[in-house]
Amino acid sequence: AEGAGQEFVSTGEKDATGHTKYGDVGTFMRDNLNKHLKEKGCGRCFYIDPSYIIRSVAIRPNDHIYCSRLSRDAVHTAMRGYTGVCIGPIHNIISMIPSELIASGKKKVSIKSSAWQSCVQSCNMPLSLSGM
Repeated sequence: AEGAGQEFVSTGEKDATGHTKYGDVGTFMRDNLNKHLKEKGCGRCFYIDPSYIIRSVAIRPNDHIYCSRLSRDAVHTAMRGYTGVCIGPIHNIISMIPSELIASGKKKVSIKSSAWQSCVQSCNMPLSLSGM
């Protein structure tokens, strides 16, 4: 929620309209979690700014439903005590995916494949990325 955790990250600044400029609680949490995990010697935490992802594509009507499902399922998974998992879709079913499985290797996409060519065309990418 906007303004969450401001007791830890408050900037004390105002924008041109006089509204409070909020500090970034996401990076604050990431940095503190990484500090704790480093002390324990048991891993790392990554943080991807959701505003970048959300604003990088045009919104569709069902986006709010999808984001709501992902966030709700992520919270419920954590409250059940599961750790070391990511929440995401597999064949349109929201699933818990072990982090070790996700990080176990890289999937390679052939730039000559029809799947990649379809991606280039549907995303209006430059032809230089087509691999042809």
